[in-house]
Amino acid sequence: MPRVEKNFGFGFRVEKNLEFRVRVGITDGEALQIPQIQLPRKVIGFKRIIITYIDHNVIAFLDRLSPLFTSFPLNLAFGTTNECILELIVRNTWQMLGKNIHGIESYACFIHRLRHFVPSFLNDCPPLRFVSVYFEELFTEFPCDDSAAASEGQAVAKWLFTPLQSNVPKVYKCDFVRREQEDWPLKIDAFKAAFANASTPANCIVSIWFRPLFADSVVPFDLINELTQEQFTMKRINNSQRFLLIRCLVRDESKWTKWEEEAVDWHIDEHWNQIHIQINDEDEIGDGLLNATPGPSDQQQK
Repeated sequence: MPRVEKNFGFGFRVEKNLEFRVRVGITDGEALQIPQIQLPRKVIGFKRIIITYIDHNVIAFLDRLSPLFTSFPLNLAFGTTNECILELIVRNTWQMLGKNIHGIESYACFIHRLRHFVPSFLNDCPPLRFVSVYFEELFTEFPCDDSAAASEGQAVAKWLFTPLQSNVPKVYKCDFVRREQEDWPLKIDAFKAAFANASTPANCIVSIWFRPLFADSVVPFDLINELTQEQFTMKRINNSQRFLLIRCLVRDESKWTKWEEEAVDWHIDEHWNQIHIQINDEDEIGDGLLNATPGPSDQQQK
């Protein structure tokens, strides 16, 4: 059975053989069994949970932590591309994690796989403000649509153009890094056309990292939609390979300067309430779990 290592309670790490290890902070190395009781009320948050092994005991422990997951905005990082593992994670954990997510870092295949189960999951997370895709092209496509038949790019566009209740801009980070991604000007042109034809405003920022070959050929622009009174700008950040696409109403420069800096610098490790799922091999999954019945959160939903 995985065990938990004592420390000052800032985070946890789950690994094969040992391991629920409370991480971040000073540990004394003493291993304990995973607690079987509910979380004490005085626990008001966590820094980081890193999961590199999963079995029924780990799922049950996460279920006992669910009051934290529903009380504080979560930041999730998925460092796996194995579709079988992604399916298992979704089946056993998504119901306890999916409604209170503030930020996601993942490979594009995670978004693809999760949409098989929950096509509209991006818009089903009301607090979701940041989505960052690792080293892959997943750019907006139009028209905006998050139905099961829509593409991942259409679902991203639907989420990006759906305002947050706070009206702060949503942020999407992606990369154009492969040689075959030479169609990126067409993708930017499609974004321009969607902006020109928009009838309702949306605050959003797209942060794009280009290969050097592409970056030197990008031409910044500044457009206006007279109907929505919006501005749409593309600009280069400090002569780097990072560019921002910014769609906004009349700007409060002090606020937008801060939001643009967030879009460039945002990374999950800068925030509290992180959950990192780093399961990359089926040997890191407990016996019987791959073909098991739904986890506790799924059973509660039923």
